[in-house]
Amino acid sequence: MQKKSPLKYSFKVKDNYLSVTVSGHFSLSEVKRMYTDALEALLENDLSKLFLDAYKVKGEITTIQRYYFGEFTAYESLKYLEKGLKRITVSVCGNEPIIDPRRFGEIVARNRGLNLKVTTDKNESLKFLGIREKSKSK
Repeated sequence: MQKKSPLKYSFKVKDNYLSVTVSGHFSLSEVKRMYTDALEALLENDLSKLFLDAYKVKGEITTIQRYYFGEFTAYESLKYLEKGLKRITVSVCGNEPIIDPRRFGEIVARNRGLNLKVTTDKNESLKFLGIREKSKSK
């Protein structure tokens, strides 16, 4: 049995948004921690736009995990709005099957008020955030 690499992530503050690059095997608890850390970084840097690059995330995500993560992102974001964030716009890009073709987690989060876009196209992801940066579509 091959050992699964732990989930890793790095933050980079850009001109008007926070870019997070995520890699390793999916873990619901770890991805929740990453999201909370990202919200904290938004608050500390007075930013409102979050770009999550999940192209290097591996593994399988069950439907119920997608539900729980979608719900978590929406409610955790609300907590940070109460802590002082003015607004939050989130865009996630990656490859299927990490990115659900049916976008179930996105639907769950949006139905709870999170301004979120999930896609397999990096340019589409950046455009949703209003970022005009040249990049290759993956």
